Amino acid sequence: MEQLASAAAGGMLDVQQPTDTSVGASTVCNHGNITYAILSHALCAGVEICGALKNVLAIAAGIVEGLDLGHNALAALIAQGCAEIRWLSQKVGAKPATISGLSGLGDIMLTCYGDLSRNRSVGVRLGRGEKLGDILASSSQVAEGVATAGVVVGLARKYRVSLPVLTAVAQVLDSNLSPAEAVAAVMNLPQIEEH
Repeated sequence: MEQLASAAAGGMLDVQQPTDTSVGASTVCNHGNITYAILSHALCAGVEICGALKNVLAIAAGIVEGLDLGHNALAALIAQGCAEIRWLSQKVGAKPATISGLSGLGDIMLTCYGDLSRNRSVGVRLGRGEKLGDILASSSQVAEGVATAGVVVGLARKYRVSLPVLTAVAQVLDSNLSPAEAVAAVMNLPQIEEH
C-alpha cells in the first residue's frame, strides 16, 4: 500500500475515482501493465473481524500443512474456520455478504493458502515441531495471528459462540496442546448443522 501511495504521489499511477458512491468508494490505479482496485467498505465490523481472524486461521492452516495432513484436511479445516469467522462476525453485527466478499473470503484464502503468508509460515513451522519462541526469534516480520489468537478466546466467551478451530490455535500457541493434539481434537468434534 505504501508503494502504491508513493507511486500515486510521484505521478506514476493513473488514478481514477468512480463517481458512483452508493455501494462504497473504489479507486482504480493503473501502474504500467498492472491495475489495482482499492475498495472501501461501509461495513467495517465484518472487514475488521475477517482481517484479524484470517491470521489465526492461517496459523491453523499452516499447522495442517506442517503436519503433512494433505489437501482434504486443509480444505476441511479452512472451511470450518471460515464458518467460525462468519458466526462471530454475525454476532458482532457484520453482514454475511461482507464475509463472502473480497475483504472476507478473498483475504482469508490468500492468507491461508499463500506461500508469502507470515501467519501460515508460523503454522507450518509449528506443525513441523519447532517451538513458537524459536520461530518468532528467527523472523524479522510480525505474524499478527500470534497475538490475535488469545483475543479470539475472549471473543468466543463474550459472544457465546463456539470457535473450535480458532481457539485451538490459542491452545497450541500457549503450549496447552501440541499441533497434532489440536488437529485431532478439531477433527473429532461432532458435526453440527450450519446456521
